[in-house]
Amino acid sequence: MVGVMAPPDSKKDRGPVPHGAGRGQKLAVHALKTEAEKLNVAVLQPQKLSDSDFLGKFKELEPDLVVVVAYGKIFSKEILAVPKLGFINFHPSLLPKLRGPSPIASAILEGHEETGVSIMKLGEGMDDGPILDQKSIKMDPRETSVTLTRKLVDLGKEMLPEILKTCLVETRCDVSLQDETKATYCKMLQKEDGKIDWQKETAEEIDRKIRALNPQFKTYTFLEKNGQKKRVNILETKDILNCVEMGHTPSQELNSGQYKTIGNNLAIGTKKNILLVTKLQVEGKNLISAEEFARGYNDGIFM
Repeated sequence: MVGVMAPPDSKKDRGPVPHGAGRGQKLAVHALKTEAEKLNVAVLQPQKLSDSDFLGKFKELEPDLVVVVAYGKIFSKEILAVPKLGFINFHPSLLPKLRGPSPIASAILEGHEETGVSIMKLGEGMDDGPILDQKSIKMDPRETSVTLTRKLVDLGKEMLPEILKTCLVETRCDVSLQDETKATYCKMLQKEDGKIDWQKETAEEIDRKIRALNPQFKTYTFLEKNGQKKRVNILETKDILNCVEMGHTPSQELNSGQYKTIGNNLAIGTKKNILLVTKLQVEGKNLISAEEFARGYNDGIFM
């Protein structure tokens, strides 16, 4: 019997609604559940993996093999023992590098030039099981979480069928153990990680943060103008410049948080070098270009 285990439906804000309709929350149905229901495939959505009712239904499926993709939970020994051939896991990094919940964003945040997909047998630890297959890709210098996710998912889709054939049809799963001495870990990202500190972070560090965290976690700063403070989401960048490229001496460089327009871009001073920003969003307003932002906020400073 075939079944799908999807994360529980969650509440999310409905966002902008017509005048008079009010605001509220609705259940966000996981895309995997939607597709499974179209195919009349059984769907399990346990709130907790320790739930006895879920475990009973999972055992009734009598799975030969379970494929895990971005589920974000640690499976107990009891659950791991259910499928005859165990669990295999799609992980978007070159394990043992970047074990944990945010490998795609972390590869960008840490400035990696290469990443990839590891398909592994799942164990009781955090992404530490033996590797079934692994393939790498070169990262684009302007890579974002959106573009990198698409590339890694496409790569994984190419790899999985061959592995499933090997494990299920040929019942032969060759594995290689991970080198624990080379293991690195990434953390669970939070909204607060998107806050920009123009004085303590360099243009390169802020640029990576913007490319890594948007759109899931908005990267943001605060604008001070006429004694008022507004939150501004910095959503897209173009480049990093230094004083020489701007035709300035170090003493003429923009101070941290200070901004001015260069062509169609907003140049913002940081701890080191200048960041060119192309898209922003002031709280309560629509997404705008740097040129539009400069017309409305031609003076002020990012805090």
